[in-house]
Amino acid sequence: MSLHTPKILLEHVAITFGKRLVVQDISLALQEHDLLCIVGPSGCGKTTLLRAVAGLMPLSRGRILLDGAAITRPTSRIAMIFQHFGLFPWKTVRANIEYGLSVQGRRDENGIAMRLLEVMGLAEFAQCYPYELSGGMQQRVGIARALAVQPEVLLLDEPFSAVDAITREMLQGELIRLWEDPQRRQTTAILVTHDLDEAILLGDRIVVLGSTGQLCLDLNVPIPRPRTPQNLRFHAAYPQLRNQIWEALHGSGNVPYQIKNYPTIS
Repeated sequence: MSLHTPKILLEHVAITFGKRLVVQDISLALQEHDLLCIVGPSGCGKTTLLRAVAGLMPLSRGRILLDGAAITRPTSRIAMIFQHFGLFPWKTVRANIEYGLSVQGRRDENGIAMRLLEVMGLAEFAQCYPYELSGGMQQRVGIARALAVQPEVLLLDEPFSAVDAITREMLQGELIRLWEDPQRRQTTAILVTHDLDEAILLGDRIVVLGSTGQLCLDLNVPIPRPRTPQNLRFHAAYPQLRNQIWEALHGSGNVPYQIKNYPTIS
């Protein structure tokens, strides 16, 4: 792979359901270890686009490339975290995390599952079943299961929307901590969210999709890491950044696509 080849490249991607155009002419490039957040109104094609990157959705036009090769089917190089946990109720917490490894024909010889359980604060629940855990704990197991296979690309479909606000903030912190872990510097991620503050908190870039599945805005987040929910709103760049995303969302039927690169403010 060339140093200039994007990790993920979307070229003029369009997806239709029957006669309805759900995603239209989306082009994006992500470099290695980018964390891209996608926001947009309900029904604008965010999840559909994410599933296409995962190789789960056929394209009507265009192509999606991983390291220059077309994604045409699911691959072990890409892991996806769903909104509603997706845990197997008959498997223990540890067995759920080890499941992705077993699908790939790998054994957890290096204790990856237990290390992730310790990182997630769940080591004492390794032999419990999902019904014995809270919603936030189940979502942590889902995140750990996706990370256990050490994916090159991590896709997150509103992973925190099913939990309460306090748990959501805690899980956001866990994801930030994992993202900034030097051992995970190779992972590239795309996160779908309805929450503007979550997008600003987590993303290196934010794209806004309009109500008819078009790309309305693509901007870099100028707030340096590390970020926390507590200090985010006091950063000088925050009001302008949030306002621009808000305006793009509310004018998503007719706002032209534009790229904004603000200078980073320390």
